[in-house]
Amino acid sequence: MKIVLCRQGFSVIQKMLQGLLPDDEIVCCGPEDITTVGQDADVLIPAITPLGAAELSLPNLKLVQQFGAGLDAVDIPAASQHGVYVANVPAAGTGNAESVAEVAVMLMLTLARQFPKAQQNIRDGVVAGPTGWSLKGRTALIVGYGGIGREVARRLSGFEMEVLAVSRSGPKDTEEERAIPLALHTSGDALSDLLPRADFVILAPPLNDDTRGLMGSAEFALMKQTAFVVNVARGGVIDYEALLEALKNQQITGAGLDVFWQEPVDPSDPLFEHNVIATPHIGGATDLSFKGIASKVAENIRRVGRAEMPVNCANAVEAQNNS
Repeated sequence: MKIVLCRQGFSVIQKMLQGLLPDDEIVCCGPEDITTVGQDADVLIPAITPLGAAELSLPNLKLVQQFGAGLDAVDIPAASQHGVYVANVPAAGTGNAESVAEVAVMLMLTLARQFPKAQQNIRDGVVAGPTGWSLKGRTALIVGYGGIGREVARRLSGFEMEVLAVSRSGPKDTEEERAIPLALHTSGDALSDLLPRADFVILAPPLNDDTRGLMGSAEFALMKQTAFVVNVARGGVIDYEALLEALKNQQITGAGLDVFWQEPVDPSDPLFEHNVIATPHIGGATDLSFKGIASKVAENIRRVGRAEMPVNCANAVEAQNNS
């Protein structure tokens, strides 16, 4: 089978997959070359590249397999029309959720302890400054309590924070949830009630029609002026203009962003004129995460090669009906 990674610069992933699928051809190409390089492709791995009708109508295409969880940039109805399966790898159980949670905590600490100012003080010869926030005793609100949200909560409990969680479905009486100490877990309807309590708002939901623009002007207006927002979900979960205005008007103190509305992000983006700590979507980019995801991706590719249904398929019935 021919597998196309739809972005240059993913040689680590390419090498991992080639080791797991030695008999298959695995190539990388830029987004502009997908329809050329992929003419005989059986599988596309989009990563952060949007896939629309042109890419999804490639003649041999059988599977769009995400290397991770996010499918928001894939036109799933178009894939279904062409009988192409679309599958992902959920964050839980691969090391991905743990890795993303680590970046969320890193961003929180970097904001709370004013790391950029501390670095400048090293250059300026200043000692014992700046004075930052301790996480102990602060309140963290986790929005989206799936695999990533749970792992964030697990880590924040070690800092002796008050941890609140809000999710679409609300609490589940499972052993896994009971093992993580939360002050409160409630349904998404309570978001506006909880935002004023939070010192940190950590965003970890999937991006879909319900969560697009979840954090807008009204939500930022409810936050403390001293509070921070941290996004390890997808850029579109936040209304860009609302965040920019909230930072300009000092409605919040700062933001930690691992994801953006367009990637790669423009380094001259006006957001960076404010107290924003940014990383280039590295949440899941660890050895542990890549190894766990690669094994799941390889297994799905093998399944499709055997004419079997892929696991975690977003359009199983629709694609099968059109195949």
